[in-house]
Amino acid sequence: MRSIRLSALRGPGWLRAAIEEDPWLYAAKVVALAGVYYGAAKLGLELAFETPSVTAVWPPTGIALAALVLGGYRLWPGVALGAFLANSWTGVPVYAVLGIAAGNTLEAVVGTNLLRRVEFRPSLERVRDVLSLAVLAAIVSTTVSATLGVTSLLAADEIASGDYGSVWRTWWLGDMGGDLVVAPALLVVAAQWPFRELRGRVAEAAALAVATAGLAVFMFTRSTSLTFLIFPVLVWAALRFWRLGAVVAILLFASIAIPLTESDMGPFSGEAPDDRLLLAQLYLGVAGLTALVLAAVVTQRQRSEDSLEHIASTLQESLLPHPPEIPGVEVAVDFRPAGERHLVGGDFYDWFRNDDGTWAVTIGDVVGKGPAAAATAGLARHTLRVAAIQESRPSRILQFLNDAVLRESPGPTCTVVYARIDLHKGGRSRIVLSVGGHPPPLVLRSDGTVEPVGRGGLLGVSDDPDLADYGVDLAPGDALVLHTDGLTDATPGRVVSAAELSVALASCAGESARGIVQGLERMVLPGDGGAEPRDDIVVLVLRIPTLELEPRAWWRRFPDQAGARERR
Repeated sequence: MRSIRLSALRGPGWLRAAIEEDPWLYAAKVVALAGVYYGAAKLGLELAFETPSVTAVWPPTGIALAALVLGGYRLWPGVALGAFLANSWTGVPVYAVLGIAAGNTLEAVVGTNLLRRVEFRPSLERVRDVLSLAVLAAIVSTTVSATLGVTSLLAADEIASGDYGSVWRTWWLGDMGGDLVVAPALLVVAAQWPFRELRGRVAEAAALAVATAGLAVFMFTRSTSLTFLIFPVLVWAALRFWRLGAVVAILLFASIAIPLTESDMGPFSGEAPDDRLLLAQLYLGVAGLTALVLAAVVTQRQRSEDSLEHIASTLQESLLPHPPEIPGVEVAVDFRPAGERHLVGGDFYDWFRNDDGTWAVTIGDVVGKGPAAAATAGLARHTLRVAAIQESRPSRILQFLNDAVLRESPGPTCTVVYARIDLHKGGRSRIVLSVGGHPPPLVLRSDGTVEPVGRGGLLGVSDDPDLADYGVDLAPGDALVLHTDGLTDATPGRVVSAAELSVALASCAGESARGIVQGLERMVLPGDGGAEPRDDIVVLVLRIPTLELEPRAWWRRFPDQAGARERR
């Protein structure tokens, strides 16, 4: 038996796709869609009054559109089969049934085609997707079914020519309601399955469902018009559960409101059967569209915030490096971000080995927050590394940075401390540093004495910031403490004075570098030290070990406070 290559097949794209798929699976999909369409159609036709084939409530329109958007054009035979079977029992001639089935099928095909042309996303997470569904599918494509269906009934003498307009209106609005109420629910449920967003919020979701059902019963068992009461519930659903909450809430509300309206109850009672159902459908469609737009706005804003947070955290992490160990020196650093998640700060620190064997340690703070501050912080950090290749004096290196800030990034100012560490045998170290407008470094002696070191002008303000070099020797047990001004300005309405900071630091004498950081923050920061500060905080401690048996050189950025994301 000769084999036939699938690539040699000719015919429409939907046919080739159907043949390439497992035939049994494809047939099962078509039959399942036809069955669901038929069942929904029978429910809709139960509400047909003036004409057996025309109803003001037609859920199959939304089912067909969702099926073709999600499953592709190749599922159209399921729509055609379901539509033909549903209308074959209405008593109209076969040629009219064929015309109605063709209109229902083309309606779904045209709607899907129009949505694909505008790059429609079934998740409805963008406002443009919601509006495209409302305009192109609910308003435009439904005219195809209404026109072909009503024309087929007119040709079969099922309606009078004078009733063409009113019957067309009923058909069109009924199909529109299916696209506005049923289709969004199916599309969103398919896009968000298995509903991970509901984890931990089942109780609230149940409360929302009970409130929606109770409100529907309350509103549609009274003739008084209280239609506005639905909107607080829909706002709750959209804000807390986004698109899924909006579509489920309106679908649940509709499943109660439509039967009560059909029984001549609720705010639309007293009208003709088709008219009151059309009013209810239009009301539910507008309410559902409003909730979907709100949910899409909330989703888009959350997506934007998540994107900004990711960018900010990535940028912030690039300003908080993972430098190497400094032999013979304990190093501990803690960074605590402040403010909104998507606002990257201007605090930075760094240390690196120079070509002459000495080590450079820097800490800085750019005035302000956001992209401009982060850009200046990045400029400062890289400028200091490049300048250290050409110059060894800290004051000259800060002068290079001052010139770069004035030249490349006019506007922002920054404060920086640059220190050069010269390690000597026997555990002693010589530190030469320069201060550019930054809080002065503090030397904590092993006996508890605290000594401030250095001063200088703010960088990025003038050509001559009055910089100088300051030298200090560290013996075993001594520590150099560098910090940004956020440490002393963390408590609202209070600024920690230099004397208070010195007293707090003196109590940490004899502690390890990490112990000094923790003890200082515990005594200076409000509460237990874990509250979010008003400004970014960096505390950097370099300590000379007292014994040779102490751990070899190490540094550590606290794992529970290592970056913006861990502190959120």
